[in-house]
Amino acid sequence: MREFAINFKNAYIPYVVDLPDNLNPACPASTKLLILIMTRRDSFSNRDGIRKTWLKDAVPGTVTKFIIADSPSKIEITDNKDAALKIEELKKEKQLLKLEQMQNKDFIFLHGIEDNYANLHFKWLAALQWQQAFCPQTKWIMKTDDDTIVHLPRLNNWIDKKFTKEIEKNKAMYFGWIISGVGPIRDPKHKWYVSENVYKGNSYPPYMQGASYVASSQAITATMPHINKVIGFNMDDVLFTGILADLANVTRADHKEMFRVGNGLNKDEKCEDGIPYVTALYGAGNLEGFQNIYKKLKDVKCP
Repeated sequence: MREFAINFKNAYIPYVVDLPDNLNPACPASTKLLILIMTRRDSFSNRDGIRKTWLKDAVPGTVTKFIIADSPSKIEITDNKDAALKIEELKKEKQLLKLEQMQNKDFIFLHGIEDNYANLHFKWLAALQWQQAFCPQTKWIMKTDDDTIVHLPRLNNWIDKKFTKEIEKNKAMYFGWIISGVGPIRDPKHKWYVSENVYKGNSYPPYMQGASYVASSQAITATMPHINKVIGFNMDDVLFTGILADLANVTRADHKEMFRVGNGLNKDEKCEDGIPYVTALYGAGNLEGFQNIYKKLKDVKCP
């Protein structure tokens, strides 16, 4: 086990992760792209869909890890029968996760952080702390969710042909779909509610749409010293690629043509040198969904 700590201005949470196996290191020296996938404990079908579709086309130098937090410490129950059922479900879930890890060895278990929507920013910070400790040699870091579909050969092409050239001006950069002109939602009943105590401004800085984006390794390294200067909240994309990016002088590059919102495609997709720009979609929920959307992504033709 290796000890770490969440260290936002408003939260200090010690946690531990399992150490990588000496015989199976976290990242080889040749690692070019580290893909960190945010996933819920019970998203078994999504992870299966990812492994059986787009991850099969990973190019050499790619490492993928799923970020798994702890089961809830408190569960809502209505009676003793309900409590017994919930306990059995959690035990079975834990056993299935253990088996899944034995088979795939692609989990980062976060022991001490609960797996819930309110803790998304904790999970993402922990993922980045893991990268800094165990995979500092990677040149690029991709953040995705577990309903995302990525064309990895296409992404590798854009990294080589575009992103590598763009970081010549500023080594610390994010690449993805930039969202701007959005402010905090003040309705306490809303999923994305943010109080004025957490964020006082009426609008967020520009930030990356969070289903999928890519960061240069320098962007992450530049961000980490500023974590304890900000109030953490669960809009992790706003927090890391907006607020913290501004503090760390990280540049955002808008590539809406590559990193899409949803899973729809245009009738005539744009291309460059015979390669479609569209690289990442999201919205799959099971193996069939991943297969269908990935096929659609691969079948895009250039004029």
